[in-house]
Amino acid sequence: MVEKQASRILGRHVVQSPPEVSFCAGCRACEIVCSLLHDGVVGPYYKRIFVDKGTRSMVSTVYSCQHCADHPCYLACPRKDQAMCLDENGIVYIQEEYCNGCKRCVKACVFDPPRINYVQSKDKSKRKAKKCDLCRNRPEGPACIEFCQVSCLSLSDQG
Repeated sequence: MVEKQASRILGRHVVQSPPEVSFCAGCRACEIVCSLLHDGVVGPYYKRIFVDKGTRSMVSTVYSCQHCADHPCYLACPRKDQAMCLDENGIVYIQEEYCNGCKRCVKACVFDPPRINYVQSKDKSKRKAKKCDLCRNRPEGPACIEFCQVSCLSLSDQG
């Protein structure tokens, strides 16, 4: 994982268990349930969690937004507090109806690969950023954790 200059202090976020506890099977159930829950469709542009199956091993790696304490994606958004919002729990989330698709949040993400997805479309009005919001409106918490078949995902409050 490559990082740009930014705070190493992270907020509450989804983490993958260490390999000695549980391996990610690479089934992508987390991606599927994420896109279905948020958008009602399944597709590579709609997920907010990412499974990297890798090329050199049988172990997959799961990535999602780390909700950094200094919120570079939030600060980069020209429509902050409309499109890119920050709630009282430190969760950075996107109200897509206000997102103009400028990709500044994607470029500001300190992680490589960025933890923000982007819907690419010929129709400019459909170009939107998407990122993990920890299923903030779902009382049960993040759906990816609940539906992971090998229980390799959990919530962490530590960087």
